[in-house]
Amino acid sequence: MIDPELKKNLKKIESELAHMDKASTGTWRTLWRGCVYGAGYVIGVVVIIVVIGWILNIIGVIPLLSNQVSEFRMALEHLGGTVK
Repeated sequence: MIDPELKKNLKKIESELAHMDKASTGTWRTLWRGCVYGAGYVIGVVVIIVVIGWILNIIGVIPLLSNQVSEFRMALEHLGGTVK
């Protein structure tokens, strides 16, 4: 005979597993969610690298980018924007 306490715990586990099965999403939704999460991660890393490079260029640590920055500033000024 099964212990009543064990039987109660098994019923609780069974009901939680049934709830998890209903709440779980499909394979395609999980795939798309992972792709969007990965793309957001990559975009965030790229933005951080660009900002750090821009700050280092302004400080003068990376003088190699000064030509590209001056061309970018001229292009922005040509379009009507102001860059300091």
